[in-house]
Amino acid sequence: MGPSCRSATDSSRSASNNMVSEILKTIIEFLKLAPRYLIALGLMAACLLFSPDSFLKKMGVSQFVQDNRSWLGLLFIGTTALFLVSIAGDILKSLKRWRLNRRAYAQITDRLNHLTEDEKQILRYYIAKQTRANTLRMDDGVVQGLAAAGILYRSTSMGSVVEGFGYNISDTAWEYLNVFPNLLEGSTNTYRTDKRDRRW
Repeated sequence: MGPSCRSATDSSRSASNNMVSEILKTIIEFLKLAPRYLIALGLMAACLLFSPDSFLKKMGVSQFVQDNRSWLGLLFIGTTALFLVSIAGDILKSLKRWRLNRRAYAQITDRLNHLTEDEKQILRYYIAKQTRANTLRMDDGVVQGLAAAGILYRSTSMGSVVEGFGYNISDTAWEYLNVFPNLLEGSTNTYRTDKRDRRW
């Protein structure tokens, strides 16, 4: 085989590969369509496939449907399948999110039932003041323990080691402690904040 034949074969393969890659890109873009577009395509295909001939003739698409019935059938089946897969995926995501939320809720509420006195003093501030925000030192082990448990979270990056940082109480902990404030009863009745009073 001469160089010119090889060159022609290589260019033919390259063109074929490019065409396949373009088709794959088109298919991938089609699969990325939102479900509402899949519904529209599926409904259009179903309308053309299952409408009476008299209606199709009035619409002027009777011949088009006859010539392309197999393609319309494939479009209907494909979009229906993709839509069902999309619904199943959404349901699975919702179930996974629900399970993760339930697990997080169980972990936080269990932790709230086993608080140390130091932890209770920090959390008493939120309930006593009926606020979701407090200023606490980031280098404090008790604060970090509550944050690691998902009970508190740092709400701002502004702050200092001396003044402390803003820490908010999580929604789960806030709601649970407002229902069961007795969990904060302990050997003291004090609460803690690291915010400094400014008198100037």
